[in-house]
Amino acid sequence: MAHWQPQPKIITQKIPNQHIFLYQGFAELINDDKIIEGKVFIKISWHPSPNINFKFTYFGEDRIGTENQDKLELKLTELVPQHRLRVYISSSTYWGNKKNQLTGHLIEPFFKGTTNNLASVVFHLPNFWWFNISNHFDDEEDEEGNLVEIEREGWLMFDGQFIFDYDNWHIVLSTLDNCYELQELLESEGGYGVTHICKIERLDKTTFTLEEAYQIIEAFSYYLSFVRGIWIAPLLVSGFDSEGNQLLEEWRNPIIKGDSWQHGNRWSYLDSTTEIVAPFAGFMKKWQDPTWKEVIQNAIQWYIESLKHFNGYNTSIILLQAALEKIAWTFLKVNEYVTSDGFNGLKASGQIRLLLKSLDVGLEPIEKYIEIQKKAKELNWNDSVLAITEARNSIVHPQIKSNKSEFPSEKIRREVFQISNIYLLKCLLKLFEYGYSID
Repeated sequence: MAHWQPQPKIITQKIPNQHIFLYQGFAELINDDKIIEGKVFIKISWHPSPNINFKFTYFGEDRIGTENQDKLELKLTELVPQHRLRVYISSSTYWGNKKNQLTGHLIEPFFKGTTNNLASVVFHLPNFWWFNISNHFDDEEDEEGNLVEIEREGWLMFDGQFIFDYDNWHIVLSTLDNCYELQELLESEGGYGVTHICKIERLDKTTFTLEEAYQIIEAFSYYLSFVRGIWIAPLLVSGFDSEGNQLLEEWRNPIIKGDSWQHGNRWSYLDSTTEIVAPFAGFMKKWQDPTWKEVIQNAIQWYIESLKHFNGYNTSIILLQAALEKIAWTFLKVNEYVTSDGFNGLKASGQIRLLLKSLDVGLEPIEKYIEIQKKAKELNWNDSVLAITEARNSIVHPQIKSNKSEFPSEKIRREVFQISNIYLLKCLLKLFEYGYSID
């Protein structure tokens, strides 16, 4: 396969939240034996999260009932062959013989083409950050033992490309040309912007189905969301054959509800390097392990949601420590460090402390955290693990004694969040076999 294939249609936006139109033309709205002719506009809208909406307009007094929409379909008469979409009407406006308008959304995916025998799939991603570096060059030894630079598969001449390989799957993540300018607008205005495009294929060039592709798309989207610190939604999957000919176009509400632009808590120490690729193989090992998949899903979900502490840190602290305890139970049990009875006999602080020790994650010194250090002597905390679990307990089971000063204060909660966040991030990266120091 030539390295520039396939050559998909590239989605570009000049400003955040710019609609992406998928179809504009004549259509029929059908409900059982009732048919209304009109025009429809189908587009990707962005709020409250990326989704595919439609607006159907027509003239006349005909009405489509909205009380029973089980058989409601849109027939796109300008497509060849014509296609029908299952839709739901969420609002309607009628003006007698004047223009009438119905709006709604897709309720199931729409496929144009085949979902089998795909050599590659391509999709877009919003709100990932700009990078202009690449790892599609690698050093290999020639027959004489000299290191020579080998070009791994690049794609479409994009400046920034990260290549992720795992278990016969080859993933190329590329920065779109307008990403830098769009990111500047997103940082000042918020919202959504399509910043990257991604290709997935097999290293041995064998074909696959869309269902198989989605197993990788879901995993990769979770991984990028973990890296970015916000939910990243895959948009508009298309499929191609080995010659780069398009076989499939899919319209689907994203399998992940993407977040609007936030600075998040991305891995600052990996921000401008290809090191974000390094933990991916270890992540996939855990993701494909039935014992670990739900644990990893939950941990990443709670990690990302914990970063959204807009109204204080209570929820974030509870989520982070729930993730640590769930990881502790699974890791310690799988590796036979402790029995079920032994685990249940430990307090939460003991469970987390044993997890950290087993993963070789060092304890955060209390001395680094001014407010917690002040409380440590008063409340007999001997390390930061006890500090964060006691703070969590005081939120969930408040038993503040009258002779103690108010606890926990917002300043203490912030420091407890910081420590819990560090512990969860380090534990996850250790589980993903990331081999470099992350202190």
